[in-house]
Amino acid sequence: MLKKAIILFPALCLISFAACQILYNTDVLQPEIPVIDGAYYTGTDVCIPCHGDIYGHYKKTVHSRLAFFESDQPGKGCEICHGPASIHVKEKGGTGNIISFLRLSPEVSSEICLGCHRKGSMMDWRANAHLLNGIACNECHKPHKETADKMLYPGDPEICFSCHQDKKARNLLPSHHPVQEKKMKCGDCHTSHGSENNSLNQPVLNDLCFECHAEYQGPFIYEHEPVFEDCSICHDPHGTIADNLLKQNDPFICLRCHKGHRKNPKTGSHPTVASFLTSCTQCHSQVHGSDLPSQLNGSSLTR
Repeated sequence: MLKKAIILFPALCLISFAACQILYNTDVLQPEIPVIDGAYYTGTDVCIPCHGDIYGHYKKTVHSRLAFFESDQPGKGCEICHGPASIHVKEKGGTGNIISFLRLSPEVSSEICLGCHRKGSMMDWRANAHLLNGIACNECHKPHKETADKMLYPGDPEICFSCHQDKKARNLLPSHHPVQEKKMKCGDCHTSHGSENNSLNQPVLNDLCFECHAEYQGPFIYEHEPVFEDCSICHDPHGTIADNLLKQNDPFICLRCHKGHRKNPKTGSHPTVASFLTSCTQCHSQVHGSDLPSQLNGSSLTR
């Protein structure tokens, strides 16, 4: 068995290396941006006579105030995104002689944005669920208008709920995070540009929850395994009918894993059926973990 492992290990390394090379091959990941043959840069001023309304909005955005180090093409204004405009100007308009985002695929139009916005969370954009489902950057961001924060239109959470109707509906249930009360946004938990863990701002779900609910993090002497593993085992963060974002009311949420009490000589008989008449948390109030045993005989929370 050891000899086989020694022989297979180099082969697996070579296969992994080849897979990584294919995954990060720039020809595969980066679509080609259109080029206007024979065109040259003319400057933003020539755009104003025909596109004065758009230019008026554009002047209010951060795009019009880029420093020389914030772009690969400093000082080119509109032509940073739309390409050299000399032919477009000469022919007095037309969409075939300029880079028009209305004619581009989501992959290509997003690639133009990545020319400047390629750091931080943008590094995961090409593998993001939004792009893989045909959603380009300009579906959510309006580069010519200063609307909500980050040029989102109409803003968070409205822009998210326009597609994620199921999450919007769940947020209207009795127990929910205060998104509709304007105390939270979808972006407090999610990054719309993609991440390794379902577009969450943290690589591990529990780490994200503990940013606000640090009192449940522990460590505790008596840990409740679901809390340690995954908060979403018991909670649905987008909204529930049960209180405290629980997927089911107590005691039913507990009985999904626990069979009920065992006979205890110190406390008497506790048949499982009795738990339907009360709440487990009347006795086991520290369900997220405790430094005290959960029963009088010193057993743990999981018994």
